[in-house]
Amino acid sequence: MKKGIVFLLLFSYTFAIVMPEGNLYKEKMELIKVKDELNEFYETKELEYLKKKQKLEKEYAKLQKELKKYEKIKQQSQNKLDRINREEVTKTIKLYDKMKLKVAVNIFERMIKQGQLDEVFDILIRLKTKRVMKILKKFDTKTSTKIMKKMRIIK
Repeated sequence: MKKGIVFLLLFSYTFAIVMPEGNLYKEKMELIKVKDELNEFYETKELEYLKKKQKLEKEYAKLQKELKKYEKIKQQSQNKLDRINREEVTKTIKLYDKMKLKVAVNIFERMIKQGQLDEVFDILIRLKTKRVMKILKKFDTKTSTKIMKKMRIIK
């Protein structure tokens, strides 16, 4: 009977030692499985991210191409507009050059009364010097002085 008790104690002691090791092994295997699942999940998400990134980069490249196209059109339109404005100014200057002195002075005085002194000045600086001197003589002293001050600033 003593042998049976000793055997039973030895058997239960051995079983007690094996059980915790078995639980540790089981937990270790579960952790490895969770780690593998997480790695797979992150790899999948990274692939999705890279695909989306490539798609966005393609769209960005398309947008940049379109933007360049529109900027080119904008520049061409601006060049045409500038050319038209230069032609308009040239025609206006020619018109004021050929206009009778009294009529031109009346128009300029009306423009000045409406607060368009800068516009009058822009026209005058493009006219021939002799013509400008004749026009300035017809203006009142105050207006002529303002215009002459602007001319000094420009020169």
